[in-house]
Amino acid sequence: MDTKHYQNQTLVEVAYKALKRDIAERAFLPGQKLITRELHERYGISETPIKLALNRLITEGLIESIPRRGFSVKNIDWEDIDELLDVRKMLETYYSSQILDNFQKDIHMQRQFLENITEHKRIVEHGVDINDYFQVYSLDYEFHQMFIRCAGNKRIAQVYDNLGTHVYAYYIYGKQSKEATIDGVREHEDIYEALVARDEVRLQQCVEMHLENAKVKIRNVLKNE
Repeated sequence: MDTKHYQNQTLVEVAYKALKRDIAERAFLPGQKLITRELHERYGISETPIKLALNRLITEGLIESIPRRGFSVKNIDWEDIDELLDVRKMLETYYSSQILDNFQKDIHMQRQFLENITEHKRIVEHGVDINDYFQVYSLDYEFHQMFIRCAGNKRIAQVYDNLGTHVYAYYIYGKQSKEATIDGVREHEDIYEALVARDEVRLQQCVEMHLENAKVKIRNVLKNE
């Protein structure tokens, strides 16, 4: 085993998580320039793993790299998020028939959906710190990934992942009420129940309502920035 490589990957993960935490807690603000030397001093991690972590966050849409200016926290743009959520709605409703069919055929997937919702509810109702919040974000993203994978189209799943619409979650940490977060999980339950009932009309309605409600929540948070 290449021990040096393993350690380097571990440091990248540490830097990656530290950067995400600082963005969520607004230690680094949208538009703020990030200097690797200063990040090295802040985290006690050499610049190479930090650069790799920054590049990873570029692919997730949290960081951007501008020629001759370096790295900075990406500005959040409401119009951009609005358009991306519309694309999500188009994909998630257009493939509703295929999603229903494949969901009914895959018992393992049905169990994954239920486990996701159960764990999501547990953390939302009892979670108290930022690590819980990151887990909530991860479960929310996982739910929608599973949903779109049920379409059975690998290219569409790739397009969906590349949208990066869940990035907004890092900008609303601590600004959305617990009740609003619980409502989001209940909307996931409604989607799941429509899948179980094989009710395509209801499924499309639940997806549309969930995404429109997400728009309202994000807009309300951002307008108070």
